[in-house]
Amino acid sequence: MQVKKYRAPTMSEALELIKKELGPDALIIESRKVKKRGITGWFSPPQVEVTAVLESKKPTTIEKQEYSYPPVNNQSESVFENAAKEIAELKGMLEEIKKEAAFSSVVDAKKQSLGVEPLATVRERLVSTGMSGEAADIILMDLIQHGVDLKSAQSIDRGIRAAIARLIRIEKPNFIKKPTLIFLVGTTGVGKTTTVAKLAAKYHLMEDYKVGLITIDTYRIAAVEQIKTYAEIINIPVEVAFNKEDYLRALKRFEDMDFIFVDTAGRSQNNLIQVGELREYLDAKKPDEVHLVISATAKLEDCESIVSAFVPLGVTHLIYSKADETLKHGSLFDIIKITDLPLSFISTGQRVPEDLKIPTVENVVGLILEG
Repeated sequence: MQVKKYRAPTMSEALELIKKELGPDALIIESRKVKKRGITGWFSPPQVEVTAVLESKKPTTIEKQEYSYPPVNNQSESVFENAAKEIAELKGMLEEIKKEAAFSSVVDAKKQSLGVEPLATVRERLVSTGMSGEAADIILMDLIQHGVDLKSAQSIDRGIRAAIARLIRIEKPNFIKKPTLIFLVGTTGVGKTTTVAKLAAKYHLMEDYKVGLITIDTYRIAAVEQIKTYAEIINIPVEVAFNKEDYLRALKRFEDMDFIFVDTAGRSQNNLIQVGELREYLDAKKPDEVHLVISATAKLEDCESIVSAFVPLGVTHLIYSKADETLKHGSLFDIIKITDLPLSFISTGQRVPEDLKIPTVENVVGLILEG
C-alpha cells in the first residue's frame, strides 16, 4: 500500500498528479485547503492538499473486504465509508477552485511584473494603522483585482482608499414607522448609556422628533440615575423596566413617539446566559433596529467572540464608541468586516450630543488610515 500527499493550485491538477503516479485505482482519503508559507502566502490563494492511497491488491468479493485491506492510518473502514462523502465535497470544492484559479492567474501575473516587495510594503503600511494582517490582505486582494498600479505611490493611495470604501457599509437609523424601536446592546463599559443619551438628544433637540427612553439596565443603580438625569436635561420622558411587564407598559405609554431608544445592561460575551436574558425583551416586542456598541479599544480577538454572542440577537447595525481613547483606528476596518454590519455612528467623547458623529465613507476611510 502507498499513502502519499499531493499539493497543487487546483483540485484538478492534484488529481492529475495522483493519477500519473498512483494510477486510476488510487483512493482519496483526505482533502483540504492550505496556505503557502512565506511572504507569497499573504496574497496567494490557498492550495489544495490531497492525501491518496493505492492498495496493493483489491478484494474479489464483498466478504473479503472485511480483512483484505490493511489499516490506512487506523481508518480502513472510514476510507470506504467516506468515499461517497469525499466525492460530494470535492464536487463543491471544484466550483470554488475554478474561481480561485482565475484569480490566481491574476496574482501570478502581478507577482511576476512587480515582485513581492511592493505588495509587502503596502501590507506593512496597512498593518501600521492598527488593522490585522488578514484585513490588510483583503485590501491587497481588492487592489490586485481592480488593477491598481502598484508602482505608483499615488495610485496605491487612491486604490487603498477606494478599496476600503468598497468594503465598508454605512447606514444611520431610519424613521421606519411610528414609533421606531431601537435597542443598543453590547458588553460592559462600552458607553451604551451615554450613547443612548446622545441619540435621544440628536433626534429630539436637533431633528425635532418625539423621543422616549427606556432602560432595562436595572442591575446598576448608577445607570438608572444617569439616564434619568440625561432625560431631564434633554426634556424627554424615561421609563425604568425591571421586567418584561414593565417594558411592555413603557412601550404602551410611548406608542405616540417617533423614536424609542432602549438602553440595556452590559453583558459579557463569555456569559451566554446573561446575553440570552436580553432575548426575553427582544421577543416581547421585536425592535426595528438593534445596534451593537463596540469600543475602539476592544481587542480584535474579543470582537470575534462579542459578535458570536450578540449577532444571534438580531443585531442590525454597528456603533463604534470611545474613538477618542485610541490614536490608531485601523482595527475599525477589522471590526466592520468581522461583524459584517453597517456602521451607524461613531462616538468620540462624553459630550451630549456633540460627540456623536454620523459617519461618511470619506471620513471613515480617513479615520482608518490616518487616525
